[in-house]
Amino acid sequence: MKAKSVLMGLIAGGAAAGIITLLTAPASGRETRRNLKAHKDEVMGHLKDVKDSVIELKNTVSTATKEGKSGINTFVHDLKLAIYEWKLSTDSNKAELQKDIMEIEHAIQELESELSPTAKQ
Repeated sequence: MKAKSVLMGLIAGGAAAGIITLLTAPASGRETRRNLKAHKDEVMGHLKDVKDSVIELKNTVSTATKEGKSGINTFVHDLKLAIYEWKLSTDSNKAELQKDIMEIEHAIQELESELSPTAKQ
């Protein structure tokens, strides 16, 4: 409700300012109308430029968003692939390490069994 009142006040104030400006203009009515027409074309040209710029910006943002999504999807895929390959390489190393540990434990047990009878004698 408050925003509506502010908007109505702005519109009424703008209209009043426009009327007062027209009535107190030092030029004749014909000159004033000619000036208004000349400025209208200039303002319309600026508005068209702004509109074109906004459309271009929208298209640029849309393109950047699509390229960003594509880049992120590629990055995620590559990352998943790298993690998978790393897991595969560590699994084979893990199996080798476990085998080596078992062999070391077996060698230690053999040494202990060989040393135990000697120590008792």
